[in-house]
This record gives sequence, C-alpha cells and structure tokens, in this order.
Amino acid sequence: MNYLLPTFKAVSNIFAISAVATGAWGIINPVAFSKSFGLQMESNSIPSQDNNDSLKDAATLKHQRDLTMSYISLMSIRQLGTGIILLIFAYQGKWTEAATILAVIGIIVAGTDGIYLARAGPRGPAIFHAVPGALISALAAGVIYLDS
Repeated sequence: MNYLLPTFKAVSNIFAISAVATGAWGIINPVAFSKSFGLQMESNSIPSQDNNDSLKDAATLKHQRDLTMSYISLMSIRQLGTGIILLIFAYQGKWTEAATILAVIGIIVAGTDGIYLARAGPRGPAIFHAVPGALISALAAGVIYLDS
C-alpha cells in the first residue's frame, strides 16, 4: 500500500487547485459556472405583455434565478475556501487532516450537490459531481485508516 499516500497527495493537490479555480470562476462568472453544472439562469426580464399570467411567470423565473444564483454563490465560496484550506494543509504536510476533510466533503457535500443538481437539471452533471466525490472520499478514508 505504499502507493496510497502518494496517490492521495496528488489527488488532494489537484482537487485543491481545481477547487480554488472553480470557486474563483463561480464568483467572477456565476452564469457560466451554473451552466457547467446544467443549471440555467434564465433572464429575469419582465415580458412586455401586460397580463397577470406573464407577470406571474416573470416573477417565478426571477425567483428561480435568484435561488440558483444563491446556490451558485454558496458553491463558489465553499469551493474556494475548501481549496485554500487543502492547499494550506498540503504546504504544512498535514495529509491526515486533508484526508479527513476530503472524506467528509466527498460524501456529504458532493452527494448533496449531486442530489440537488439531479433535481434541478440533467442528471449527467449531477453524476459527474457526485461519483468523483465518493471516489476521493474513499481514497481519503483509506489514508486515514492506514494512518491510524
């Protein structure tokens, strides 16, 4: 099992750099970031027709856009923060601590995101998000197990 820790170090660093990059991207360009997860942020402009149904539809679209924007903002900040913490732990050589974080977020965060994304849009991005999270979590759990 001599390969487990070096593999984890590489995966952890790749994940950390990717998390910082995607977190920053989500903060800078939330619309493009949301599209990469299959979440469409529809225009919130009000239709020109002057009837109650079109106004209700516009209000519903705006509400959905606001909810999506809130979720994307939360994901972006979470990604950025997680990536920075993992990079700090890597710099300090605290691999068990990094593994603990990834073991937890790999299941809870990626799984929750996967469920939310599957409900909100196409299942492909949801699966692409949840499955790697579970695999990283399993790798991290292996590192923790071997360290104890």
